[in-house]
This record gives sequence, C-alpha cells and structure tokens, in this order.
Amino acid sequence: MVSNLYPLKFKSIFKKTPWGGSRLGSFFGKDVPADGGIGESWEITDRDGDNSIIANGVYKDMRLRQLLDGPRMNDVLGYEYRHKRSENRFPILIKLIDTADRLSIQVHPDDAYVRAHEVPSKSGKMEAWYIIHTEPGAWIIRGLRPGMTRKHLESSLGNGNLENCLNLLSVRPGDVIFIPPGIVHTIGPGIILLEVQQNSDVTYRLYDWGRPRELHVQKALDVIDFASPTRHKQDKMQPILLSPPPRKRELLLKCEKFVLESLELDVQCDIDDMRTFHILTVIEGLSKIAYGRSEAVEVSAGESVLIPAALQGYKLCPHGRCKIIKSSPPF
Repeated sequence: MVSNLYPLKFKSIFKKTPWGGSRLGSFFGKDVPADGGIGESWEITDRDGDNSIIANGVYKDMRLRQLLDGPRMNDVLGYEYRHKRSENRFPILIKLIDTADRLSIQVHPDDAYVRAHEVPSKSGKMEAWYIIHTEPGAWIIRGLRPGMTRKHLESSLGNGNLENCLNLLSVRPGDVIFIPPGIVHTIGPGIILLEVQQNSDVTYRLYDWGRPRELHVQKALDVIDFASPTRHKQDKMQPILLSPPPRKRELLLKCEKFVLESLELDVQCDIDDMRTFHILTVIEGLSKIAYGRSEAVEVSAGESVLIPAALQGYKLCPHGRCKIIKSSPPF
C-alpha cells in the first residue's frame, strides 16, 4: 500500500451553457455562480484548460494532470491497467448536468473516425447518463426511429421535420441511458443527471433549435449509425442485481470504456475487488470512506471522489441511507 495516497476529492469546474439551469446549487449545495445558466459541473477531468484541482489532503491544490505526470501514475491507475493503455490521459470524465432547456441534437464519433479525420492522438466519445432528478414530462432523445436512412435525415433537416425522425423517451430518476458513438441524442429540459464519459471533447451538432452556434452536419451524418438499426437497441439499461439489501449492489452498464455500478447502502460495505481505480459519485446521503489503518474521507451528495488503485480496498460507512454510483474502467 502507498501510504501517502488517499481518496481524492476535487473542485468543481462550472460550465455556463445556453441551456443550463440553476439547480446544482439548490440540489447539491454547490457554490455555483449567482447568475445561473450553469449546464455542467465537471467533477473529475483531465483536459487541457479544464484540469481538475485536488481539494483535500497533502496533494490539495495540485492538478490531476500534475499528479499523473509524476511517479504516482501507476499508483493511481493501477500498474496492470496503466501498462495496457497507449495514452496517458486519465480515461474517464465525470460531469453533473442540469438542463433548463433542451441541448443540441448531436452525435459522437468513435475512436477510428476521430483519429482519421480530426487529431490522430485524440479519441472518440462513448458516454452514459444516470438520471438523478426529473421535472414532470422530462424527456430525452436516443437514436432514430425505425427505418430512418441518411436520405430521410437529410430531407428532414432541409424541410424542418427532423424531430419526426427521432426516438423520444420519457425518463425518471434511476434510469440509465447508454450513448455509444453513432447514436443521435439530446437531453430535454428539467433534468439533473450524472454523465460518465470517455475522456474526449469531440461532439458533432446536427441541429441546435435555431441557436446561433456552429453545426457539423456533414460529419454528423458520416458517423451516425444507419447501417445497424438493431445495434444498441436497448433504450434504457436493465440493472443486474449483484448483492441484495442492506448492501444492495447493481451492475448498471459494462462497455468497452467504463463500468457503472449502483450501491444503495444502509450499513458498512467493504470493497476489496480493486484492480484499478474507482470513482464514487454520491447521489443521495452521506458516507465516510475508510481506508488504510484508521484514515477516512467523508463525501456527501453531489461529490465525486477518486479512489487510487494502490489503496487496494476501502470501506463505505454510510450515515443512514446512501446511494452511490461507482465508475471504473473495464478490467
């Protein structure tokens, strides 16, 4: 065990957007700007210009990139996992999203398309949403309606009927939505969600409801998955029970870029199956994370914490009922 590593908390990075709301402050107690319009809070990120700053312990005020550029990279990521990867960036980006209006209709490319048509060192984007809160009538768009072709979509863009091509879904808290590359999607108003995504900033906007922002129509049409209408057909993921209450644990999603689990706890839960890092995002309640011999870090709703692989295990000690989403790389 590496004695001077510990569960790492980070300062939120707030992003003002045309569709952003004002509820991340009231819902999670975050210190958001008073003028509102905050659509995203980046909780853990290793991007140029948007690099998370550690908020606790001996590494406080150090950026995540600085920590990973030093001798601690293997200790954070895990030696085996680190040496299976070709890139040095932290692989996962964690966001909280609050929508007061609808986002653009967009699609993400896969790794191969980005490396061929954008920057060879960059990657595509695969993401998933865990729905935390919804207002009445909340909806998302995931994918196209059956039978849609590129010709249909191009024609609908031209005559203003794009919405008729899209698969609209009602959502409620607890829903898990998987958005692989090639799937057209957007988020409607009145939703707070957790987004777990591949560490990438490549998005192609197909349509933006008349907002004066750049569109990427041709690239979007190039990467939309028209050829396999049944691929990724499941609109909402169905959880798989791994262990029952009072230490309820469910597998929400396993894909090639990350694994998501839900933990609903009323009593202490020991996690000792670490082979790489874990990210814990508290959705409800408050929990102490105990590690080492007697150390502990406390996390509350709306906070994400990075558990370095070198800790090898930890204990979750909830104060009453607590709900946590655990994100980790597949291994």
